[in-house]
Amino acid sequence: MKRVIFLAMAMMVLFAFVSCKGKQDVVRIGAILPLTGGGASFGVPLRQGIDLAVEEINASGGINGRRLEVIFEDSQGDARIGVSAFNKLTMMDKVPMVLGSQTNVTLAIQPEADRQGVVLINTSAVSPLINEVATNFLFNLVTNGEAEAIAAARRFQSQFPNEKIAVIHANNSSGVYVANSFTKALTQLGNANILAESHEPGITDFRVHLERIRRSGAKFGYIHAQNLHEVADILRQTRELNIGIQWFSMSFAESMELVELAGGAADGIIYSFPKISNEVLYSQFQEKFFSKNNAKAEFFAVNSYEAVQLIAEVMRQFGTTALDIQKGLRTIDDFNGIFGQFRLSETGKQFVDRELLWKTIENGQFKILE
Repeated sequence: MKRVIFLAMAMMVLFAFVSCKGKQDVVRIGAILPLTGGGASFGVPLRQGIDLAVEEINASGGINGRRLEVIFEDSQGDARIGVSAFNKLTMMDKVPMVLGSQTNVTLAIQPEADRQGVVLINTSAVSPLINEVATNFLFNLVTNGEAEAIAAARRFQSQFPNEKIAVIHANNSSGVYVANSFTKALTQLGNANILAESHEPGITDFRVHLERIRRSGAKFGYIHAQNLHEVADILRQTRELNIGIQWFSMSFAESMELVELAGGAADGIIYSFPKISNEVLYSQFQEKFFSKNNAKAEFFAVNSYEAVQLIAEVMRQFGTTALDIQKGLRTIDDFNGIFGQFRLSETGKQFVDRELLWKTIENGQFKILE
C-alpha cells in the first residue's frame, strides 16, 4: 500500500514538474480582434500578420528559447464582448499583454488594462481619442486619424488652394473627431470653403449626401467612414450618379477588399499612408505573406506583423512581464521595422510618430504618387 501511495505521489510531482516546465517554455500573449461581423475585414488581415510574425519568431529561437503563442479572442466589434475577452485573457490565461483593434473596443478595454497593469497595444484603430488615453499601459502603434487628417488638409491646400471640399464622415466619435481635425487644419491654412456631411454608421445609401455635395459645387471630397463597405458604397454611388469629384482618404483605403467592393470606382482615390522605410524588409515580408496567405498584405497585416516583431524584441531585451514590456516600449529606440525606426511621440504620450506619403489606386493597384 505504501508503495502504491509513493508511486502516486511521485507521478503527481512528475506531472507538476512537466506541466510547470511546459508553461515556462512558452510565452503567451493575447489578441482581441473582430474576426467575425462587420469588422472582420480588419480582423482577419490583422490575425494573418500576427500569425506570420509568430512563425518567424519561433523559427529563429522564440523569446530567448521560449516559444511565443498568441491566444485569439473574437470581439465581434462589440465593446462589451471585448472587455469580457480581455478579462478572460488576463485572469484565466494570465497574459502580460494584449493586441487590440477597433476604437470602441480599445477605449472600453483601456481602463481595465490600466487597472490590472496589463499592456494593451492598438494595432488598427485610427481614432485620435486613443492617443489621449495612451499614457499608462495603452500603447498606440497606428498613425492616428488626426495626424492623417492634418496631413491631408496641408496637401489639399498646397495643391488646390481655397477650393471647396466636402467632408463626409460617420457620425461617431472617431468620424467626428477626424472630420473636425481636417476642417480645423484647413481653416487655419486659410480655407474655410468646406461642406460637412455626416452619416449614421451602417447605412448603405449615400445618394442624398452625394446629391447635396453635387449641388454645393464641390469638386473634392474627404472620406472617413466607419468601414470599407461604406467607403466602397460612397465611391460606387459617386460614379453611378456621374458626380465628378476627387476623393481623398487615409491609410485604411489601401485594401484589396475596397478594390473588390468598389470595383473600378476605387481608382483615383488619394490617401495618406505610412512611409515604407525599409523596402528590402517590406519586399521579403510581402513574399512570405503571399506564400502563406495567397494574397498581398495590406496596411493592417503589415502593422500587426510589425507590432509582434517589436514586442518580441522588447521581451528578449527587457523580459516578459507586463512591467518589463511597458518599460521596454518606453525606452527602446533601436528597432527598425518596415515603417521605420520605432519612435514614440515627444508629447509624453505613448503613440508613434510616422512619416506619411501619398498613394492612389490605379487599375486596382496601389501606387505611390510622385
